Amino acid sequence: MNIRAVLGVPAGFVTWWVLFYASTFVFAALWPAFQEAGRPAVESGDFSQLTTGMLSLLVVMYFWVNPLSGLVTVLITRNRKHAWFTAAPIFLFAAYQHFYFLWNNLPDWYNVLVPLLVPPLVFLGGMLVKTLEQR
Repeated sequence: MNIRAVLGVPAGFVTWWVLFYASTFVFAALWPAFQEAGRPAVESGDFSQLTTGMLSLLVVMYFWVNPLSGLVTVLITRNRKHAWFTAAPIFLFAAYQHFYFLWNNLPDWYNVLVPLLVPPLVFLGGMLVKTLEQR
């Protein structure tokens, strides 16, 4: 394993978390109802106030958070296969959260969709590197 992989995989992982929190912060700033519903969810685990629209917005968010984490990983490592090393811990965390911990608190469609989006979208982000380099 080279230094690029040692730096790139954690950078992609950290990118995912930074984008996740930054995006939810922006959503809360722009949509006060999202903030009001999200506060009890974060503080006490009460997800009952999150509406279908709010959960849908979070799903849409994963369409930039996941690919950008893969993009950062591959930009640093220069190897698309390393995107899978970034996707794996994110997927495992999301699978634990949504298939076990949150299963009874959020709708089934959301709990299934969130973890399943991680691997293909992270890898897709990694595939964008070649496209960007050809320009």
